Amino acid sequence: MSRIAPIETHYAGCHFRSRLEARWAVFFDSLDIPWLYEPEGYHLGDAGAYLPDFLLYPDTTDAVWFEVKGSFPRSDEIRKSQALSVGTGIRAFIYYAPLGLPAPDSLKSMSADEFTSREDLWHWDDQDGWFSFAGGPMRWATSFAPTAFMFSPDDTGAPRTNSWWWTDCDHCGLLLLKVHGQVGRCPDLGENPPVSAALEN
Repeated sequence: MSRIAPIETHYAGCHFRSRLEARWAVFFDSLDIPWLYEPEGYHLGDAGAYLPDFLLYPDTTDAVWFEVKGSFPRSDEIRKSQALSVGTGIRAFIYYAPLGLPAPDSLKSMSADEFTSREDLWHWDDQDGWFSFAGGPMRWATSFAPTAFMFSPDDTGAPRTNSWWWTDCDHCGLLLLKVHGQVGRCPDLGENPPVSAALEN
């Protein structure tokens, strides 16, 4: 654990505990994402007390908790964000990748075949030996690193990271976190947009 204290920073009338948090506030402002900084602290039972960093799109059905980390989060931090989401009924993210919009232009120019092409998985059969079937990750996705954990209020299973990227939703126009900038719940549709719709733009 680091013994070096982060540099506290003032921005937009807020006193941020670190420059990293302040940089995220600037990022949100530059993209017109409404935010509140540390709006409320919570007692989360066995997970302990928690003061989340940001509430994005506050007072709307699109609200999300957004916790900023400069490195991969500890297990207690993961447990708190999951408990926060379940307790408040609002999705929560722990974002630990560098600040930015990492979605590559190559995804926008991909054909439907390229987008849906998967890596093969291999299985050993005692009679016939090795055989493969297309059930692995998308081929284009294997070169990208994860950026965040996401927690849903109704998801109490083991948390898993993914490549959550900021992107404009093709359907509602909001700037949202979506898996690989392509997949994710559209607040207006209330469902995942179909792959064909994601590939049109």
